[in-house]
Amino acid sequence: MARPKTINQPVEEEKLAEAEAEIMPHHSAEASFDESAGNVDEEAEKETAVEEGADLDQAIPAEVAAIHVGNESASALNKAEPSKLERKKEAKAERQAAKSEKIAATKEVESKSRRSKKYLAARAKVEPGKLYQLAEALTLVKELSMSKFDGSVEIHLRLNKKKAKGSTESSRGVVHLPHGTGKEKKVVVLDEKMIDEIAKTKKMDFDICIASPELMPKVAKIAKILGPKGKMPDPKSGTVTNDPKKVMEEIKSGKTEYRVDASNIVHQIIGKVSWEDAKLADNAKVVMAIYPKSRLNSAFITASIAPSIPLDLSKF
Repeated sequence: MARPKTINQPVEEEKLAEAEAEIMPHHSAEASFDESAGNVDEEAEKETAVEEGADLDQAIPAEVAAIHVGNESASALNKAEPSKLERKKEAKAERQAAKSEKIAATKEVESKSRRSKKYLAARAKVEPGKLYQLAEALTLVKELSMSKFDGSVEIHLRLNKKKAKGSTESSRGVVHLPHGTGKEKKVVVLDEKMIDEIAKTKKMDFDICIASPELMPKVAKIAKILGPKGKMPDPKSGTVTNDPKKVMEEIKSGKTEYRVDASNIVHQIIGKVSWEDAKLADNAKVVMAIYPKSRLNSAFITASIAPSIPLDLSKF
């Protein structure tokens, strides 16, 4: 059953409505304040996070930069300061260079002290660094010769160490000079009696010896005596032959043996200081033609007692 309305009910409802009206604005305001406070807190948190992020962004690159700088400094330090092994190598190279300079200076001083004033004056006439033409060098070599006798004129060829591919080149051989050497050579033909005498006395009063192929086994016992003097018969030089008479005539007409020494140099007499330049030039050209141009490193002309004169190889 519905509850009957009383007379005072409308009045109570009106009072209740008025109270709610008064309470709601305050409640709404409180709610707005809380929301504002919440929004403020969120904004503050965001700003804090941004600031912390900014600080982090600034801090991390600085650390990375410090590490990078540290690596660069270490790398630069490693470059600036060589390893112990490198320092040892550098020190050794410096000592060797200093030693070489000292030896060169000593040799120069000794060379000057051994040389006479006359020789030093002659050497001063050879222009340093200049390569002379053959004709000019032959004229100058006669001027520079200091011997009181009719000295020999020599040509010296310095060879490159590297031989041409497939080369059959020998360290010794025979060349025929068109005008001879100007030096008389004593030639002998070996026999058993002479071999025994050389083995006993170790004396050799000849320049060249010739032997037959059949006699070579017996010549072997004096090889240690003949070899160091360059007098051992050799098929390459034509001194081992069955026709010794012919070989002797060839030697007298200008046939001569040449050889490369331990320093890779060929030394050859091409005549006398008193000879005409044309004869000396002919002999020099024959010697120069023994080896291909690619094998020649340098060449010099000199008299028996005189400074050497460098030749211009481009004109040969």
